[in-house]
Amino acid sequence: MISTAIALFIGIVVPLATAQPASARACGSVVSGSSYWNWDGTFSTHVVGTNCSTRYGRFVWDTSDHCCVPMWVKVERQLWGSYGWLTTNAQYKKVLWGNFGTHNTATVPSKTWEGDERFHACWGVGDSQPGSWTCGPWVD
Repeated sequence: MISTAIALFIGIVVPLATAQPASARACGSVVSGSSYWNWDGTFSTHVVGTNCSTRYGRFVWDTSDHCCVPMWVKVERQLWGSYGWLTTNAQYKKVLWGNFGTHNTATVPSKTWEGDERFHACWGVGDSQPGSWTCGPWVD
């Protein structure tokens, strides 16, 4: 009787505890709800899942009427803790003016076992890393 219960536990409960739908982990795609488009549609930012354990920021730059200032993209990861949301990881990429196309940051980890986490992608302008950023919505 006990061996039957153990076999039932291993056969049903263990796979349910370890499996997670790919869509919930944004494996290999733009994370739903993470995109931000600027007012005139010349660029956008997105959080992308490279696999089920990392994320990166994507900056898509189509054109610009403003000359000569580099654009930046960043991706941030935050964890929920006793003091609220805390930024634990961030990656940045500088895109020189006129370098239109798709640009990606390096990855940040996604470790759900560490607790509640969230991500967002942001953009900024400047020769050096911006002091202020415009960010898309937070996503899982």
